[in-house]
Amino acid sequence: MQDRYGPIVSFAVILTTLAISLGILWMAPPNSMVPVHFSQGWARDHFVSPWKKLNIWIGLQLGLWTLMYGLPSLRRSGEGFQASVSVYDAAWITVTSMLGLLTIASMEQALGIRIAMGSLTDIMIGGFLIIVGNGLGKLRPNTLVGIRTPWTKASVRVWDQTHRASGPIFILAGVVLMAVGFGMFGTNRTHHTYLTVVFLLAVFSWGLSWLLWRKEQRPG
Repeated sequence: MQDRYGPIVSFAVILTTLAISLGILWMAPPNSMVPVHFSQGWARDHFVSPWKKLNIWIGLQLGLWTLMYGLPSLRRSGEGFQASVSVYDAAWITVTSMLGLLTIASMEQALGIRIAMGSLTDIMIGGFLIIVGNGLGKLRPNTLVGIRTPWTKASVRVWDQTHRASGPIFILAGVVLMAVGFGMFGTNRTHHTYLTVVFLLAVFSWGLSWLLWRKEQRPG
């Protein structure tokens, strides 16, 4: 298997998040509160103490680390995953970093610093899609990561064509979503923007793999 960097770097991100958050807690006024839930339009509707919020976010990061570290062994990922491990680790580090940024952004509200959580989420998920799109074409057939539809699992050729064609689309979607987050298309939107983009990408990838499989089944 390739040299792994995902476990070490992602754990370092968790420690960095914890250190910065503890610094924020040290500066926060007594009895300060931070939001823990957002309703339509990213309106803050439930608050907890910064200590409780920190425990929740660090717990999520540690839970993700444990899952990502153990999942390849649990799924018996095989040689295909071994050839794709760099993409897996890149996605792992990116998601951990996203949780870290959300942790810090929410903790900063204890200092009176209000972050536009909707914009931040769009920017982060857009960046994630760009990173994933850049790695899709490098993924080899495996049982763990990738665009796993009945048709990509049935044909190596369909797997390769689907991933190579979807990569640029994921990158383009990521760029658009980041532009939305930076307000290039205006600010009148809901917090479902990124969900819509992810859903459309899933439909595109699913449909493309089916079309490629049907084409492969035609005689001649």
